[in-house]
Amino acid sequence: MCVGCRVSAEQAELVRVAPTASGLVVSRTAPGRGAWLHPGCGAAALKRRAIPRALRADAVDPAQLAAVVAQVDALAATWANQGSSD
Repeated sequence: MCVGCRVSAEQAELVRVAPTASGLVVSRTAPGRGAWLHPGCGAAALKRRAIPRALRADAVDPAQLAAVVAQVDALAATWANQGSSD
C-alpha cells in the first residue's frame, strides 16, 4: 500500500524507502522496516507525514526526507518515459 495515496498496488509499481545508519535510502532490498510509495506520491506522503510514521521513526531529518521524496518523484518521470516508448 502506498503511504502517500493509501491505494493498494502491486509491489512492482511501488518504490520502497528504508532507514539505514547513514539515513534514508530508496531500496527494495534494504533491511528493516520500509515505507512503500508510488513514484509521484512523495508530496502527498510528506503532507500526511506518512513516511516517518510508516518507519516508526521519531526523528527524521526534514532535508534528507525531502531529498528522498525528490528521488522517488524523479522515478515517476523515468517510469513514465519508459512506458511511453513501448
